[in-house]
Amino acid sequence: MLHKSRPIVVDLMAADFHERAHDVYDELRARSPVVFAELPEQPARGFWLVTGYPAAAAALRESRLANNPRALLSPAQLAARARSGLVEPPNSMLLSDPPEHTRLRRAAQQAFTPRSVTAMRPAVLRHAGRLLDAAERTARSGDGTVDLLHAFAYPLSLTVLGEILGFPEAWHAGLHDLAVRAATASTPLSGPDPALRDQLDAYTRDLVVLKRAVPGDDLVSRLVHPAAEKDTLSDDELRSMIGLLVAAGFETSANLIACAVLALLTHPEQWAALRADPELAGAVVEETMRYWGPVESATMRLALAPLELGGHRIERGDRVLVCTAAANRDPAHVPDPHRFDIHRAPRPHLGFSHGLHNCMGAALARAEVAIALTTLLERWPRLRTADDRAEPRWRPGMGLRGLRTLPVRP
Repeated sequence: MLHKSRPIVVDLMAADFHERAHDVYDELRARSPVVFAELPEQPARGFWLVTGYPAAAAALRESRLANNPRALLSPAQLAARARSGLVEPPNSMLLSDPPEHTRLRRAAQQAFTPRSVTAMRPAVLRHAGRLLDAAERTARSGDGTVDLLHAFAYPLSLTVLGEILGFPEAWHAGLHDLAVRAATASTPLSGPDPALRDQLDAYTRDLVVLKRAVPGDDLVSRLVHPAAEKDTLSDDELRSMIGLLVAAGFETSANLIACAVLALLTHPEQWAALRADPELAGAVVEETMRYWGPVESATMRLALAPLELGGHRIERGDRVLVCTAAANRDPAHVPDPHRFDIHRAPRPHLGFSHGLHNCMGAALARAEVAIALTTLLERWPRLRTADDRAEPRWRPGMGLRGLRTLPVRP
């Protein structure tokens, strides 16, 4: 019998966790789709870990599970924190709930409408071709290999995002270097390296100043010059919004491209099927999101009131972590879940989350990754991994799944 007094210790941040993650998830799910767990680094700070698909989807829809870590504080407690001089983080879509989340999301959503995504497609195609030209030169001048993650996936993702946000092209190289270093240096416990975070913050501050003075046809210009007073964001909210969009939009899209390529190349019959029918690129994106999605788990939720989840009573104040990667391979939801199959009958997945906090950039990510794949297919039809074994080397961390490198031979 599972009980909160006997949490299951799960080392989600072990250096090799992603290599064996789905074995762990299967073992946990066999006990129950929802278990009470704790990290070895944080004893006595247990949380409900959700690995079953129905329970995960229900949790992500549940309004009694808050994203704001301060949601249970009373007005008096919040006032006392303010009087103590404690600096609170600015409002962020990731860590807020309605009505704050609704206001912030409405401000950013304008850059991710179907019309906006369609308008971005020529730019994605152009940048993908340019980056592959450079990658091919690198391969020819060296040992015939190229790291597709750092030479293609990362710069494509950041360049596209830079155009949406309005970062000047001259800033892209430095921003790319900082974003990659910040992503690889952070851990779920320590957070980003303070020095790198401060340098990234400087980019966002400078961008706000630039767009106030010289607005353009980009999201940040529209955020600093809103059409309606109700959409006005504070300076802290603006910087937080830009930082979140860079972190969430850059690394996840890049990892999705790299994971899709690796999944295809390690399943040659699937790569051959895509070669025979490039229209399958959309199906590749969906199956990769299910099989090796870049988001391993949602943000930690906080129960505002008692509720039932996966047969367990969640009490007010309990923490809930939804593992979307585990839910997407729940055999009760999808047959033969550990098989990568781009011909799989369409089934919903939680790769782009669910409910109020579903990914507003999902349509752009789908288009960007599909274009990246079809461009690779056209330019490098004989693409293969540099190492025949092609064992994926994952970066540690419980929130995101990402490769360290992806060496290939064009």
